[in-house]
Amino acid sequence: MYSSPTRQTLILRSDNMASDDFGALFSRMFGNRYGDTPPPPKDIIIGGVYGRYEGVSFRRMHYRGDFSVTFPEPFDEITFVIPTAGKIVFNHEDVGLSDVGLAIDKADLRSMRFIDNHAQHGMSISRAALTERLSSLLGRPIVHKLHFEPRVDLKSPAFQGIRALIDLATGAEFGLLLNAGSLMPSRLREMLVDAVLEAWPHNFSQALRRPEALIAPRHVKQAIEYIQAHPESAVSGTDLAQLANVSLRALQEGFRRFAGTSIVGYQRQVRLERAYETLRQGTSPSVTEVALRLGFSNVGRFSQYFQSAYGVSPAEVRKGLR
Repeated sequence: MYSSPTRQTLILRSDNMASDDFGALFSRMFGNRYGDTPPPPKDIIIGGVYGRYEGVSFRRMHYRGDFSVTFPEPFDEITFVIPTAGKIVFNHEDVGLSDVGLAIDKADLRSMRFIDNHAQHGMSISRAALTERLSSLLGRPIVHKLHFEPRVDLKSPAFQGIRALIDLATGAEFGLLLNAGSLMPSRLREMLVDAVLEAWPHNFSQALRRPEALIAPRHVKQAIEYIQAHPESAVSGTDLAQLANVSLRALQEGFRRFAGTSIVGYQRQVRLERAYETLRQGTSPSVTEVALRLGFSNVGRFSQYFQSAYGVSPAEVRKGLR
């Protein structure tokens, strides 16, 4: 007989703990993620449920007392807050109330203030997880940074749906299922990411909802076909405009409207798509060879573009880890 491996506990439940006790329990379960952050005053009481799995956290929390928290180091994730009581203030300017939800890029987060016994439902999702899923849904690399609407009206049914999903995830019965198996945590993670991408407005919302691509005019098609056929070529926008027999301005406007990006952005998108396809096959000798073959002279910059576009590194894709 084989003993089953010990599973990591994904859910922290606090029945109105003192802040230092809560912090100690949090560190034991999830690591010292906020080691550089000064702790709240000891008389602050923290209660609720917090869960974390592979770059996605979810929470239903309440805080007794007013206090501030500073963040010396940035985090590469987005936090989504649905206040249910009191208010929360980010960076002394972004205020979340019971009818105003906030999406905060934690790379820019320096301080939070909890006021009037604040309570909230919320999620924090790594930018890599959001980008990887968005790339999968759209079937292409994400060459422009993902930006969420910073303030939303929580009266919308879509946000009530997110709140209901967090209620489910933080419920005692569902917690037993999460901690007992290996399939449900990954399914819940995907549901939370999808819920945010679908319900919370962002700069790719229209692309996700568009049933099919717009039909591009002939001159845009010609340029696209050339780029597709010669992804390694460093052809300029001027040369492409001459090839399509239109002005550079007309071609640029055509790409923005029908390709959703600039000429240079589309060229990079095609190169990254070809790089992903090649690396996924696992037959190329190295990441460097793929980058150079597709016209990326700086391999380090190529890796940054790739990670930003797909949410995973070129090496991970080549090794079959994604």
